[in-house]
Parts: sequence; C-alpha cells; structure tokens
Amino acid sequence: MGSMTKVMRKICQGGALDGAAAGGARAAPSSTATALAEQTSSATSAFVEDGTPQTAATSAVNGQTVRWRPQQVDQAIVAFHRRHGAICEQYRGLRARLLSMNLPQAAQVIAITSAVPEEGKSVCAINLALVMAEGSEHRILLVDADFRRAALAGMLGIPRTPGLADVLRHEVQPAAALQPSPLPNLKVLPAGKVPDGAHGELLGSGGAAAVLAEFRSAFDYTFLDMPPITTVSDVSLLGPQCDGAVIVIQMQRTPEPTVQQAVRTLQANNIKVLGAVLSRCAEHGPGYYDYYDSSGDHD
Repeated sequence: MGSMTKVMRKICQGGALDGAAAGGARAAPSSTATALAEQTSSATSAFVEDGTPQTAATSAVNGQTVRWRPQQVDQAIVAFHRRHGAICEQYRGLRARLLSMNLPQAAQVIAITSAVPEEGKSVCAINLALVMAEGSEHRILLVDADFRRAALAGMLGIPRTPGLADVLRHEVQPAAALQPSPLPNLKVLPAGKVPDGAHGELLGSGGAAAVLAEFRSAFDYTFLDMPPITTVSDVSLLGPQCDGAVIVIQMQRTPEPTVQQAVRTLQANNIKVLGAVLSRCAEHGPGYYDYYDSSGDHD
C-alpha cells in the first residue's frame, strides 16, 4: 500500500470529500433539552496535572463532576493520562480545525467512524471530546452509538447502563441516562443494553432523530462513536442526522480502495465528510495523529 498521506491528499483534491450536510438547524428547545442543558452548566471542576479531577462528586447524574479512576481509564486516552503530550496536542489541532469550520457556531452533531474495525475511532472520539471540553467554553456530549461493539464505557471505567439504546426504547429519559465526567461541561452517554439483532431497528427509528434533535438543542457539540462504514449499514441509518463525519484511518493497514469505498458510502447517504484522522502515523512517529479536512489542507 502506498503512503496514506498521498491517498488522503488525492481523495481531498479529487472532490471526494464534498457532500451535503444534514441536520444542521438548531432544534427548538424542549423540556428535555432544558433539563439536559441545566446538567451541562451547573458543575465546577477540572483536571489537575496528573490527569485526575480536583474534586470528586456524587455518582448521580446531577450536573456535578465525578472522578474517573486512572487505573480504569484506557491508557490510549491521552487527553486524560498525558494531557501535555505530543499526541494530545494533535487532538487540540483537530479541535481548532473543527471550530474554524463552524464559524457560525451552530450546534453540531458529528459522527466519528472508520472504514474498517479496530482503526482507533473510539479512542479518537473520547480524546476529541475531552479536548473539546477543555476551557468550559462548549457543552460537549460523547455518545456510544456503536451498538455492535460498544467500547466507551469499558475504556472509561464507567457504568454501561443506562445508555442510548435504553433511551431509544423509551425506557429512560435522555437526561437520566447522561453520565457526568471529570469536566463540568462534558457528559457521556454509553450504548446501554442492546437486544440481540435490534441494532439497525433502534438506530433507524424515528425516535433516534428526535433524540439527536434534543442533544442538538442542549449541547454545542455531540460526538457519536459510530460503527465502521464498510462492515455494517448502521452509519447510513444515523449518519444523515449528523452535520458531518470524521473518518479514522490506521496507517499501513487500511487499503486505499477501502478508504475510497467508505467515502463514497458516506457521500451516497448525504453525509458530509469533515476530514480524516490518520492513526499510528509512522511518517511522524508512533502514535501520531494527523488530520485532513475537506479543503485539502494538511496540518
């Protein structure tokens, strides 16, 4: 396989990253959205230098912060364990690019996905949500929408339920399913309990669109950890409700035709490709994350 750097440049320059954004309008606030927003704005805490919170709060989802146990948080979550490291700075570069692409500062729902499994999309989603929440300027929601291989709860050491699946089945209200984090303006929604074979049924339901509208009203940025594009159809069910997608691509692993197929699939479903994150980029050193956006520029 050739250099993935050249692959991404060719895709961007060829117009393959042009697409129609969907779901960009801010929904009118509802009682549920108001409850979500109140949770997002009432707490005051942050990390200390070693990556642990300054204060521990109750475990109830009441807008306060909670302590994540460092030994239970996956070491790949550099925005928690190594906040001042080089890789974390790459995520801050990605944050800056996303913010610059959203100058109207409209509420955004962004899918984080990959072409094939195990390219690092869940790691990217968590780290990006954490750096986006730094400074408390934006209300951030991180959602596990990969019902087939839910990973966020396990990587963060938090309860797996209730979650998105429980909300979509109308068994719990969205505000009651959100979990606090060490940062006051970051909430996490795990995948929850998913019945066997009900993955597509839940994500493709009309209730899913309504729930995303609630999130859009209550949060500035909602990041959805979505399944891989080329293996299942789940992205095409929920993706059109998003403002765009970021594709995570592992260097020296994902073939160019597979990446192109993934981009074409997103375009066919009117999902705007915001850019690509290259993981394990050997050209810059182990673990480096690089980013390409739809303008074709390279950071």
